[in-house]
Amino acid sequence: MEDDRISVKVNDEDFTSYLFSPEHKYPFYYPVNGPLSGQSVTTWDQAPYPHHSSLYVSLDWVISENVDRGNYWQPRHELETGQVFSRKPQIIGNDGKSVVFTDHLEWIVPATGTRHFNETRTVKIWAPTSTVRVMDFDLEFDVLKDLSVRPTGHSFFSARMRPEIAVGCMNHGPDWAHLGTGTIVDSEGNLDEAGTREKPGDWAAYYGDNDGVTEGLAIIQHPDNSYYPGLWVTRDYGFFSPSSFCFNKEPVEMKEGQKLSFRYRVVVFSGDHEEADIEGWYRDFTGS
Repeated sequence: MEDDRISVKVNDEDFTSYLFSPEHKYPFYYPVNGPLSGQSVTTWDQAPYPHHSSLYVSLDWVISENVDRGNYWQPRHELETGQVFSRKPQIIGNDGKSVVFTDHLEWIVPATGTRHFNETRTVKIWAPTSTVRVMDFDLEFDVLKDLSVRPTGHSFFSARMRPEIAVGCMNHGPDWAHLGTGTIVDSEGNLDEAGTREKPGDWAAYYGDNDGVTEGLAIIQHPDNSYYPGLWVTRDYGFFSPSSFCFNKEPVEMKEGQKLSFRYRVVVFSGDHEEADIEGWYRDFTGS
């Protein structure tokens, strides 16, 4: 553990780092290295939308007394509009087979001093096989004041895949023209942004060519989550998120003292979703 990160290795090779410097708008996980390539399947500071920081939890359009728009999402250098502060990162378990670390986070709008959430985050990481890495996230929120979250695609547990793994999109200008070897698939077999967006899948996987091998990342949402199911916000340029805050017709209202709980499993894998048995990892995670 260093002053601004917790780094995790698998078999003496870098896997990921939890980055929590107060210079960041929110803590995030980068790199997230593929099991065979050793190269990150996610990206940070990548056009278009460089504020998508690899693997992260964030939220926009949080509205409360004295706050017209709490923006914990972007731009990443504008911290006054909303920032998630890491207060107590610590490793609480490391038995050589898995590592567990926690953090206490405060979601604050520095411009007004408004505190929206306290969060306790626990992450367990292990490598069950040579081609699979697993990250289990447990997010526990205390709502600190009455607030609402306006419908927004800038919302919550998210990943941004590297350009080589993106599905590809040729109709949005030169910044997008290089994208395209990947596939998005959800638990129902729907494909890519056109098939998976706004669907309530149990999981979605995003994979493609990564330094000569097929690798990717899957996000699994637990059915006990608050506001379940999150409908999938999927983008062919590399972004995906199971969001409970994007497609609502009305704002989500929260009350002071309310408690929220979210659990997600991230599977980083080689091969495709069937070779990695993402459905099996979903059943294991949910006990179904």
